[in-house]
Amino acid sequence: MNPLYRIPALILTAFCHAVVAYHSLEQRYTKKKFLIYSILYIVCFVGLSICAYFAKGMASLLVYVGVVISLFLFFCIVSWDSFPKKCFIYITYFGLWTVVDNIMNLTLHLFLPQISEVAEYYMVVVLRNVCLLLLLFLYEKYVAAMICSLTVSGKNWWRLALIAVLFYVLQFVVYIWYLNNVMSYAFLLLSFVTLTIVMCAVYGVVLSYIDYMKKDAESALIRQNAEYLSKRLSVMQDEEATYRRFRHDMRHHLVTIAEYAKTGDTSAILSYIKEYDAEISETAVKQYSVNGTVNIILSVYAGKTRESGIDFSVRCNVPKELKVREIDLIALLGNLIENALHGCQESGKENKSIKIYIRMQNSMLMILCNNTCPSHLKLSNGLPVGKSIGISSMLSVCQKYGGNLEYKIKEENCSAYVVLHV
Repeated sequence: MNPLYRIPALILTAFCHAVVAYHSLEQRYTKKKFLIYSILYIVCFVGLSICAYFAKGMASLLVYVGVVISLFLFFCIVSWDSFPKKCFIYITYFGLWTVVDNIMNLTLHLFLPQISEVAEYYMVVVLRNVCLLLLLFLYEKYVAAMICSLTVSGKNWWRLALIAVLFYVLQFVVYIWYLNNVMSYAFLLLSFVTLTIVMCAVYGVVLSYIDYMKKDAESALIRQNAEYLSKRLSVMQDEEATYRRFRHDMRHHLVTIAEYAKTGDTSAILSYIKEYDAEISETAVKQYSVNGTVNIILSVYAGKTRESGIDFSVRCNVPKELKVREIDLIALLGNLIENALHGCQESGKENKSIKIYIRMQNSMLMILCNNTCPSHLKLSNGLPVGKSIGISSMLSVCQKYGGNLEYKIKEENCSAYVVLHV
């Protein structure tokens, strides 16, 4: 077949690769930059593929290796993912691509043996791309969220990549058997289909196990975090009780001052007032909200932000009683401000700020947290890439109350929106 006839099909194939890369990887660039890199990759892919058609012997093999490497480099360039994770996704996709290509070729050879070479070539390309895009759709719907949320170490990503490599090796072995006349076309097709099903099943079991272990570890850390914040809450409650006691004892202090005044001992009066003022200042808790739990959480972080030189402002309008469990408020509001505090500290900026807005509207508790953030912070599906245990804890609370958590970045400021139905 004239190689010029192949060019539209090669463009379609390279376009499919770019679509898969865009939807299966954490994107490093904007859509416009990704499009530019995709066009460059498509040109490279088409050029190398045409060269492979004319090359012979070892040269043909080297060009084929170049085609494989160009796709891998494209995956690496456009993605923020770690290198082991990129390898895992690339090898998995390449293995699926080859097995689907083999299945389509064998199916047409068995059921449409009289079809022309050009028609067969284009039918294979179209059917292969349709199958791969369908698999991509299923991946996005059922698997992508779990893959993005996995906090898997590089070593484990390499292990997952090894599964994909073994799958590809098995394909190669099966094909070698076929070339040695060990099996028929029909048995070869059945072997490839079986391998694909087994691979998907193995991935399903492995990823489900990893996700289960991750959620189990997160639950333990969430409990520890809640216990830690509860202890800090108890300390703040003790401090507030002490402050109330001081206010209650004010009458006795006034009597003492009056006695000093009767004797005309002004120096004693001033000394007593100074001592009392210092004692009150050390234990005073600023009132941010009439809700005790919300007020104390805000007070805790007001102190931490003050120590870090971060401007901290609050506008809070919630009732004294909220239909949210205390431990849930601690997990949600505590982690929200804790993450904002870390974002400010990591930003490296001179002027840092955290602004908290909390209010009730009808039956919804709405929280908005604006904070200075580092320039390298990236979002995926409205959440920070590589989200922390704190984010998982907040998501758990939002899910419990039928709410939502969403992050946005604008001009190096991060905004976190929380809505709970209470």
